[in-house]
Amino acid sequence: MNKMLVIVMLIALNFKCPAQSTKHRVFVFTDINIGGGDPDDRQSLVHLFWHANELEIVGIVPDRWNAKGMEACLMAVDAYRKDYEKYKFASFGFPEAKKLEELLANDTSDAIGRLWKAAVATNNQPLYVLVWGNMVNLGKALKQHPEISDKIRLITIGTGRKYGPEDEVAGENCDVPNWNGGGRNEIYNDHRFNKMWWLEINWTYNGMFSGEGPKEMFKQLSDFGAMGEHMKFVTRDHPWAQYFRVGDTPSVLYLLDQSHKPDDPTQSSWAGKFKKPFEQERPHYFTDDNGIIPWNYANPCASWHQVKAMYSYNKQTLENERPGMYKALIEKLVKIYGKY
Repeated sequence: MNKMLVIVMLIALNFKCPAQSTKHRVFVFTDINIGGGDPDDRQSLVHLFWHANELEIVGIVPDRWNAKGMEACLMAVDAYRKDYEKYKFASFGFPEAKKLEELLANDTSDAIGRLWKAAVATNNQPLYVLVWGNMVNLGKALKQHPEISDKIRLITIGTGRKYGPEDEVAGENCDVPNWNGGGRNEIYNDHRFNKMWWLEINWTYNGMFSGEGPKEMFKQLSDFGAMGEHMKFVTRDHPWAQYFRVGDTPSVLYLLDQSHKPDDPTQSSWAGKFKKPFEQERPHYFTDDNGIIPWNYANPCASWHQVKAMYSYNKQTLENERPGMYKALIEKLVKIYGKY
């Protein structure tokens, strides 16, 4: 009888250990704010917190401190705290709300220090740095501590060139930077970081916005506790954003999807599909896949006549994967909140 008990315990231990060892370490830079800009960062933060038991969140930098970025984060943490207590999040392995609050950086200096500490403490696990805004503060950290560039895996959203079928600002000017382009070129053009692992999601993230799916998803998610209510609340002054507008979320989805290897963005995943365009000079740099569309990655202006096709294809690689992500999220929340 005792021998059988030992065997059962060993089997259980073997099942639990891999889940712990494969939990990705995540450090987030976000331009979250109150009152201005795009509320998608506020929605994306709620989405991140819903997966706080699957990821090891080690730092959050609200870049726009002067635009109440910290306050926006604390409001999300407060919603998390309410759900944590009411729905017994602890039983699902979620961290306490206080631990999330302690992860928030107070200013640029604090952010740089926290990033360096997290990067050097990787214990052979890469630190995934997710950028949901401009790259200025990350650039300051890299220039101050260039040695961390080989310890991090960078995933950025909308940091390349700007384009959208409904966006006439860029027009035929292929050099217009995307919304989050600030500080991007300073890092990209610094040869010290040519070998840094970097997944640059330039246009693919737009697959989160298209069609009726995001609107229906928004309605469903708003029913899940205080965090669902908060996701709806943050769009109250932005009627155009009242859908599951989580443009930064693909950086998280890339790590959550178990159907692909996180080492290889060229495999399709919930985040879309990507390509390694510069095998020799940038062996660990990935960006939007071009499929069969002729595209000049070294000089996009030379192939800008293909930009509509490129944009559409990039977006579609995420759209194709979106139903699976939606299904997984709803199933998880139903289990946690005990609904339906």
